[in-house]
Amino acid sequence: MNTNSNTTSFLTTLSTFWAERSWLEKALLLAFMLLKLVLVFQVPLTGDEAYFILWGQSLELGYYDHPPMVGWVLYVLNGFGSGVGDHLLVYRSFAYLAAIVIAYLLYQTLQFYPNFDSKTAFYVAFAFLVSPISLMFVVTANDTVLVFFAVVAFYFYAKALAKPTLLNALLAGLFLGLAFLSKYFAAFMLIGLFLYSLIYIRQYGWKLLAVMTAVILLFVAENLYFNATHCWNNILFNFFSRTTSSAFDIGNVLSYLVMILALLSPLGIFYWVKSLKNKSEKISPPLLKQVLFATLPLLAVLLVVSFTNPVGLHWPLLSVTLLYLLYVRLSADQLRKLVVFNGVSSLILGGVLLLALAFVNQLVPNSQKHHVAVYTQPEKVCAQLPKITFFTLGYSSQAVLSYHCKNDNVHVFMSTSKFGREDDKKTNFKAMDGQDLTIFVPHEKELKKLQPFFTSVSVQPFDVENGVTYYLVQGQGFDYEAYRQKILTVVNEKFYTAPSWFPKIAEWLGVDGCGFKSTYGFEEE
Repeated sequence: MNTNSNTTSFLTTLSTFWAERSWLEKALLLAFMLLKLVLVFQVPLTGDEAYFILWGQSLELGYYDHPPMVGWVLYVLNGFGSGVGDHLLVYRSFAYLAAIVIAYLLYQTLQFYPNFDSKTAFYVAFAFLVSPISLMFVVTANDTVLVFFAVVAFYFYAKALAKPTLLNALLAGLFLGLAFLSKYFAAFMLIGLFLYSLIYIRQYGWKLLAVMTAVILLFVAENLYFNATHCWNNILFNFFSRTTSSAFDIGNVLSYLVMILALLSPLGIFYWVKSLKNKSEKISPPLLKQVLFATLPLLAVLLVVSFTNPVGLHWPLLSVTLLYLLYVRLSADQLRKLVVFNGVSSLILGGVLLLALAFVNQLVPNSQKHHVAVYTQPEKVCAQLPKITFFTLGYSSQAVLSYHCKNDNVHVFMSTSKFGREDDKKTNFKAMDGQDLTIFVPHEKELKKLQPFFTSVSVQPFDVENGVTYYLVQGQGFDYEAYRQKILTVVNEKFYTAPSWFPKIAEWLGVDGCGFKSTYGFEEE
């Protein structure tokens, strides 16, 4: 069957499915999609979102914190670096549309389930589309991009095994590679699917596995080359810097388990457990085994992580999205109730979020308002900032102000944080020795910390609404040596120095392995 007939069949079946839905189901879907659209417009630009937008201004082999896929996607949306699409609505359109595409692919993937039933498959896709997971697809960040490419990859993987062709194997390898370049969490999905392929290699043959593996390794090699020639940034950040402060906390474990329950829907899990008792199937079909192999490794690793560190709400998104495929075991009546439950839950959560945004100034304590105004009232802040090069004290405010103030010359000063160090590549503090620098300071207590790095400082306070005061500092005579000793040395030791056992790949290739070290003379230290 060709692509055109497949599309026609899908649209015909969708039309029939939609016509059969109750007014409540139709109203829930329309209300949900409208709510998400309102959130696209109303949710302020977040620090991480702005940070990734800065990545998308130029096409690089990689970026500091994570593999580069989100930067590449935003680069395309930006108009291939031209700035034509440089608008928040354009960037967020990816997340909004990605949720719809993911729902469609969940439906298409279920075609590889025995006794495929289009009504059941549509209900599964519908249940995901109006779920709290889908509600999170408003902001285009690396997790959004990861889930998108992971679901596309899983679809082609399942298709390659169900309909073995070289093209399907190549496409599976391609999108699995792109998922890996979205975030390292995809590696656990790759490991799980590789193990599945090995266990059932007699059934599927080694050729498909060899093709997919060869393609994936090209993407792994790209990321390895970037890391080897850029101070091992991604690897040091994800596997060393982020795990330095760890302590057992049972609260983190319980929070993680509740999070998984909430994301998968308590009602859905209840029905699914019941289905295990009521269904006559003794052995799970291949597709459901593939889902488990693709998702459980990451969930297990995050469970282990939760014993010593809090797990972010967005971390398990890849797994919980694919686990929606397991709901194919539910009856039509159960799925209908799941759709209503998910839709109502999402509308309540979205409504609470909009209400919180409307009264953010009343909800935020006075002591924290200086953190919030940069995001909620950026136009008022930008109106009082110079159109010249200036610095902030953190990557989040730097990225947000750079975007809102339309100023590409906003950089980070005095930060020893493990987060958001991409700006290190754009600054050379050694070349600024003796110069006068302008610094945006959000809180009065930070002012005295600047004094050791200048011969003198002058402070100009300015107010925005709701009693928030910011400070514009003019630092005269920047002291590079003091800055190197107190800031750059700490940064070098914590974030740019790999263990001695790391392979000297850059040295073997005859290229600079760490621009940060060579810029500031840390190579021999």
